[in-house]
Amino acid sequence: MRIRSLTVICLAGLLLSCDRSPAPEVSAQPLRLSTPCNVQHGCRAAAESISATVVFGRQVRGLQPFPVQVMVDTAYQVESVSVAFSMQGMDMGQNRYRLNGEPMSAWTANVTLPICSSGRSDWLADFDLLVEGRHYRFQVPFVLGK
Repeated sequence: MRIRSLTVICLAGLLLSCDRSPAPEVSAQPLRLSTPCNVQHGCRAAAESISATVVFGRQVRGLQPFPVQVMVDTAYQVESVSVAFSMQGMDMGQNRYRLNGEPMSAWTANVTLPICSSGRSDWLADFDLLVEGRHYRFQVPFVLGK
C-alpha cells in the first residue's frame, strides 16, 4: 500500500511539473494568397519583398504520398520551409513536414495525409517560411482528389 501511494505521489508530481501551455510563437508576417488558387497548377502568396509559389503533385489523395514544392522568390536567404496540414474543426493528428531545399531554390517534400473518418476531404495547408530571421506564413485551402 505504501509503495502504491508513493508511486501515485511521484506520478502526480511529474504531471504537475509539465508545462501544458503552448510554446510562445514568433509572430509571423502573413503573405497574401492570390486567387484563384489551384494547387496542381500553382498557388502564389506574396508580400512586399517575398513571394512563394506552391505546387502539389497531380494525384493528391489520402494515404498516398504526393510531392509538395515551394519556390521562394526573394533577395534574402531562405533558412527553412515547413507545412502543417489540418482540417477546420477536426483533429487530424500531427501532419507537419519540413521541406528540403537550398536557400535560393525550390523546397520539396513527399507528403502523406490521413483519410478523415467522416468522409471530409477539405484540407488547409499552413506554410511557414523562415527568411533571414523573419517568419512568414500563408494558408492554402485544397480538396483531396481535386
